[in-house]
Amino acid sequence: MSTTADSLYLRRRIGNVVAITASCATALFGLFFLGWILFTLAAKGLAGINWDLFTKMTPPPMQDGGLANAFFGSAVMCALAIGIGTPLGVLAGTWLAEYGNARKAGTVVRFVNDILLSAPSIVLGLFVYTLYVMQTGGNFSAFAGALSLAFIVLPVVVRTTDAMLRLVPSQMREAALSLGI
Repeated sequence: MSTTADSLYLRRRIGNVVAITASCATALFGLFFLGWILFTLAAKGLAGINWDLFTKMTPPPMQDGGLANAFFGSAVMCALAIGIGTPLGVLAGTWLAEYGNARKAGTVVRFVNDILLSAPSIVLGLFVYTLYVMQTGGNFSAFAGALSLAFIVLPVVVRTTDAMLRLVPSQMREAALSLGI
């Protein structure tokens, strides 16, 4: 009985060493190529970063220029998305925390919010494309992009607002209500 247990133990130890060695080898293999990519990116990319990249507009192909319009457009879309998604999210989160606890509508809103939270961004983009871009003549705009980003921002803000307001103790709520809030 002892030799059987010893051989089983030895076989397991050998299998463990083989598995750990294979895992470490594949991790080092992946890290090598990741390092190679990052080194190539830094070696060839740092030369292209200059002041013109941030201040000049995008030129026609094969000409010098920058990405100022792309940076500005991204900033505008993000600001619009935050401007759309944050107030709606705070309002919905506040309603959920204060009034939607024991209601069916609160359960439905939480369920839809969880679906939006787990939806891939490409699905949200296609949703906005179908309901907004195609209905307005098929023209792309900063507002359409901002609307897609707002659908990404909205569930995060709703969940955060709801969770933070639930952390407030009921005594503090009652004290705030008695002070007229």
